[in-house]
Amino acid sequence: MAALLAVAATALTACGSGGSESTASSRATTSSTSAGCTTDSTVNAPAVSLLPIPPAAVTVDDPGVEPRVVTAASADNTSPQRVVLRTSSTSTSAGPGRPAENRDQSVELGLTARFLCTDPTDVELALDSATSPEPGLASSLRKVVGSRAGLAVASGSVPGALRLLPAAEADDAARSAVEQSLLQALTQSVTLPTVPIGVGARWRAVRTVSGGATVTQTLTATLRARSGNRLTVDVAIDEEPVNSVFVVPGTDTTLTIAAYSSSGTGTVTLDLSRGLPVDGGLTVSGGRSLVGADPNAPLLQRTSFSARWQSR
Repeated sequence: MAALLAVAATALTACGSGGSESTASSRATTSSTSAGCTTDSTVNAPAVSLLPIPPAAVTVDDPGVEPRVVTAASADNTSPQRVVLRTSSTSTSAGPGRPAENRDQSVELGLTARFLCTDPTDVELALDSATSPEPGLASSLRKVVGSRAGLAVASGSVPGALRLLPAAEADDAARSAVEQSLLQALTQSVTLPTVPIGVGARWRAVRTVSGGATVTQTLTATLRARSGNRLTVDVAIDEEPVNSVFVVPGTDTTLTIAAYSSSGTGTVTLDLSRGLPVDGGLTVSGGRSLVGADPNAPLLQRTSFSARWQSR
């Protein structure tokens, strides 16, 4: 997703809102819970925004050493999961006769995750804290605290959709920042095979991600270690455009992709009993050359995105 950041930040629409901030906060803090799960879902909640996450097709290249077991998720309803997600994105755009334009955004989100008591494929999230080193954005993010979100989790422990229900008083900057942070991190989630694997297993998860450029994202994963429900997975990501068309987000304007690169690496720790990664992260960076009516005046863009998960 790093390769989609440079102009997408200006075109992301704010998440839907409804009711009042106090209502959203109340739902986040008084949701009925039983032994760490929740009975209150964001599915079909009024004014919720649904953001699909592209599915990934998994191919196992090496099943690893014995013993091999299926990495099946098993919801832990005894206690909530609390994590911090830190994301950072940068982009630089430059072209002939125009000054370089830089965009930087760093966001830190404190999240509490609970499975729905009656449905282990529904992970409900409460936004406990939100901040940024940028003073203006930090001020905006304070108003989004108390928002809710939800994940529809498919087989392979991968999120299939993100639901957002922000506090009504949060402004567009805060809503967009939370949406970008969560959606980009989740679109780079590790999809687990549904066949038995052991330490050393290597597999590929391929998905098509649509944005300014429609790209094929290939995530190559290697199971480095396993201890009970905990898996340590090394990951590498590569993206390639499916064609040469780049649509400037929010407009009908198209440019031609003359050159494109995007790749990254990282290590993530997963707990099969939890809905979100418990540790680790990855960084993706790349660049592209976009051509309009004048082939001698390309728009050059460089981008990077990093996501880090930490239990709290």
